[in-house]
Amino acid sequence: MARRPQKNYTNEDFESLEGRASKSEQKRAVQRMAALGEQLATLSLKQIQQLPVEDRLIDALLDVQEITSFEARRRQFQRIGKLLRNEDEAVILSYLTPKQGLKQQALLTRWVDRLVEQGDTAIHEFSKQYNATEKHTLRQHVLRYHRDKSLEATPEELEEARQKIVNYVQQVALLSDQGKSRG
Repeated sequence: MARRPQKNYTNEDFESLEGRASKSEQKRAVQRMAALGEQLATLSLKQIQQLPVEDRLIDALLDVQEITSFEARRRQFQRIGKLLRNEDEAVILSYLTPKQGLKQQALLTRWVDRLVEQGDTAIHEFSKQYNATEKHTLRQHVLRYHRDKSLEATPEELEEARQKIVNYVQQVALLSDQGKSRG
């Protein structure tokens, strides 16, 4: 079988991929969303009904409470994870972060500051403390923030990049705490 001629890649090829998540990252994001769905399912009936999300998501969260089969629950949480992708992460996290408490939220804010200032050193320390961390994903968020800063992005764009770090850190903290309570 003949080998294909090797293509010489240009910077334009790599720039076109910038910001695009790999398949693995997409899978992990879906798993994170499914785990967040599990957290949302622990809210009270009244809290679930008051969530500012699509009705399909509310129905799915209410349905999962009636499902007893392990496999059926797993599939339902995958479905919830897919529905969560259409929602605003910040809104979802605002309903889950009160579970963490003010002390934990202040700690996470300090972590975000450290991650932005120290980079890889802080990423490594954070991942040791929070077992649900995907170093690559966190590093990507931090690098995008620094790229925007070096390109002299507007304050709104910088705040948006920082908010993505905050959202990711909160998700990881929630999921790491979830893992500790199970294990």
